[in-house]
Amino acid sequence: MLNADELFSCRNCIQNCAQSLNIGRGAGFCLRHNSVLWAPEETTCKYLHRKDLPKFLVDEGLREHAAEFAEFSGIVSFHLHKPISLIYYSQKFAWEKRIFDPLTNVLAQYHKSGPAWIFVESFSGGVDGRRSIVHSCLVRRYMDNCDTWKSSYGLVLAFLQEIDADPHFGSTDLRSESDSADEALWDVIFARFSLLQEYGWHAGLEELRWVTDHINGPLESFDWPALRRELGQLKVQLTDHVIHHAESEGVFFDHQEPDTGRH
Repeated sequence: MLNADELFSCRNCIQNCAQSLNIGRGAGFCLRHNSVLWAPEETTCKYLHRKDLPKFLVDEGLREHAAEFAEFSGIVSFHLHKPISLIYYSQKFAWEKRIFDPLTNVLAQYHKSGPAWIFVESFSGGVDGRRSIVHSCLVRRYMDNCDTWKSSYGLVLAFLQEIDADPHFGSTDLRSESDSADEALWDVIFARFSLLQEYGWHAGLEELRWVTDHINGPLESFDWPALRRELGQLKVQLTDHVIHHAESEGVFFDHQEPDTGRH
């Protein structure tokens, strides 16, 4: 059963991309602190960015959380309020501790790879459930770090084409043997909506900021087949909306500079 505190733990932070409240076993990995998260459901930090809801909707709670842990520069034990030493990732460490995970191994190379947007794009175009949540987290942190929609609309357009994709989970993709793929599915869906809403916030697009208002009922009843059908239609409208907005602002793939930095 979910502990309410876990909503503000590393498990539910976009910096720990390959896990969520119901997805991913064992240790996680934090991109912000570049550290292994030995017990992600028991740790947090003042920079928490929740996966399950858009940042602007939970801003007050996040500010209170940041104030509670303001004295700590890094990862903190949630209940003990004591700093946790960073654990830098290496394949040797992962194999010695028997925690090697292929997806975590790829994410740990993020700060060593080339332009950020290329790394982010490499997670698009699949139906694997864990990769789906990684993709949404990476796009959201890219937007948040850039603090603008203008460098992100291309990533969002690609992402929009997958919002009705049916994520698949193997038994080992889930947090534990007692977790269900249905619960993991909704972790992915809410992360997808949060991405679109945060883009809408950055771009000043009410159509995306309040995109959940366009769903007639399947979201409230957790009816994925019905929601998937609605999303299949909605993504066409939202795609046009993002393109028209970028065109009206004069930035639609015009004079783009190569992204050579990390975000």
